[in-house]
Amino acid sequence: TMWMLANVPENDSPVFRVGQEVKVKVSAFPERIFEGRISTIGSMVDPMTRRVLIRSEVQNPRDELRSGMFATFAIRTGAPVRSVAVPLDGVVREGDGTMTVWVTADRRRFTKRTVKVGLQQDGYRQILEGVQPGELVATEGALFLSNALATASR
Repeated sequence: TMWMLANVPENDSPVFRVGQEVKVKVSAFPERIFEGRISTIGSMVDPMTRRVLIRSEVQNPRDELRSGMFATFAIRTGAPVRSVAVPLDGVVREGDGTMTVWVTADRRRFTKRTVKVGLQQDGYRQILEGVQPGELVATEGALFLSNALATASR
């Protein structure tokens, strides 16, 4: 068994509970998922980072995990929900901080649309508002489209 220490945003901390299941991936074994459980939730928020320390005990049955390995993790906090998701390259953060995507009906003309984003997982970004299921979204070159529009409007 190994410990995994994670600093999670304070806004997310209320949904975590001791005993919750944790699924861990490390770059040394990209196809494997290591199982664990939250063992401790920090009692204070770091005033500089606004994060809370969570410690999980992760199973290491073959003694493959090493101290200091970089890990990513997922903690399910509720039932899965189906929602619109777009590949990460299809979402652009504009200079003012808004998030946008490029939507098309005919694959030739594109319209920039502001969206509200949610979770990010497995190369996709959840879209909470701004795109309906079934709409076509540019999944490659979205940053290029935004830059081209900004240049053309100068």
